[in-house]
Amino acid sequence: MRKLDQALAKLHRYVKDQKLFCAGAKILLCCSGGADSVAMLQLFSRLRAQMHITLLAVHVDHQLRGAESDADVELVKQICLSLNIPLIVRKIKLDKREGLENQARKKRFASFREILELYRFDRIATAHHKNDQAETMLMNLLRGAGINGLAGIKPSSGVVIHPLLCFSKQELVDLLTEEGVPWREDSSNSDNRFRRNKIRNELLPLIIDSINPAAVEKLSEQAKIFLETEQLLQAQAQKHLKRTVLEQSGEAITLSLDKLEKLSRVEQYYVIKAAMASIGASEQDFFMHGFEEIIRLTASSGSKQTKLGNKVYVRKQYRELTLSSAEFVVSIPEPLSVEEDRSRAVYGDYRFSFKILKVLPKKRDEGGFRVYLDADKVRFPFTIRSRQEGDRFIPLGMKQQKRLKEFFIDQKVPKFERDSIPLFDDGEKIFWVVGHRLDARVAIDSGSQRYLHITAELVHEKPKRAASRIKKFGEDNESYEL
Repeated sequence: MRKLDQALAKLHRYVKDQKLFCAGAKILLCCSGGADSVAMLQLFSRLRAQMHITLLAVHVDHQLRGAESDADVELVKQICLSLNIPLIVRKIKLDKREGLENQARKKRFASFREILELYRFDRIATAHHKNDQAETMLMNLLRGAGINGLAGIKPSSGVVIHPLLCFSKQELVDLLTEEGVPWREDSSNSDNRFRRNKIRNELLPLIIDSINPAAVEKLSEQAKIFLETEQLLQAQAQKHLKRTVLEQSGEAITLSLDKLEKLSRVEQYYVIKAAMASIGASEQDFFMHGFEEIIRLTASSGSKQTKLGNKVYVRKQYRELTLSSAEFVVSIPEPLSVEEDRSRAVYGDYRFSFKILKVLPKKRDEGGFRVYLDADKVRFPFTIRSRQEGDRFIPLGMKQQKRLKEFFIDQKVPKFERDSIPLFDDGEKIFWVVGHRLDARVAIDSGSQRYLHITAELVHEKPKRAASRIKKFGEDNESYEL
């Protein structure tokens, strides 16, 4: 039995088993002129009659190898003509000042997607095979990818399908050799300055020769197991995410740290990964090192903010973790006036209660958010507001005024948090920096007769959480590039 007939039966089974496309589908075939893509043309030209599919080949010319590139185009034209497959050739220009490998891949796939939409095709088929799978797994392992990275190339991802993952490179070469079909060798594939080429030309052959001759097959089998594991963990993560999320907008999501920390480390990884995906972050924005950064952030004391890569902003504040694809901004409420007879008020993320006492309790629970002060040393009505340029006060325990900005610096208050800290201002002085310090001028002494007890608590069911207070661009927020 001819190798081509055996391969065709194998391809047909794989397409059906993986549900890559249905009978009658319109398939765009990506063809470089190399052995892999030429074999795909041969196989799909015969699968066409069996599944009644419509084919269109696309060759992208990067115009980097002069006469070699021209020869690639000519070969693909001849093969497509012989197989009666329509062909579109796209020429693209690359900026040699940028990374050529990634740039070429992005522009190439942009062309494929443009043609797919223009001609209303259903799928984009690439000729990746088991050897490509092995290379991808090794490359992802070495750069710290999780299970999803070790699952390698998926049989399908959206409209992109990889129907040749059931074949090794050698199987495809043997098929073409038996049929007498020519193919092109890309000289750039031997350039080991590129990481994938180094793995393909040096590392993988070393593993095959020195450790396991069946390494490609074994890695391909492992990829299937990793993929099934990944799919199971993703399904579980969605359930955990629903229980963990506090609020979600199109570009930000806020999670409860109390609930997140009850999960195992693996579950935390997949919940955060699912949260990242919900705001449009790509897999490249969240390999294992990104997860480690987020976990270190959540374990640190106080509020913290950082940035992952170029697109994801991360903030830990209160007992919440917010991930955003846009830069954070603090929503500053309007100043709030408080009369002497008022017992409650809400300002920003805080709910305050006020009580005038004639007798000071012997046992007092005092701290950053619960204070007692001399009511007669405060001018009513006072105002609750956010910080302003030039603010000063006399921190309790000091005798001289101190600039609020310097106080925050000394207390190591993150810059992004400073605008959200309420200040109590009676027109003559700032008498309380909420959560931090009273002013010395309102301290209780032996002559005090009336006492103002103020309690502050975070509003957990606030109408606008951190996830909804974001902006596309900002200049005043403090962040750290990883």
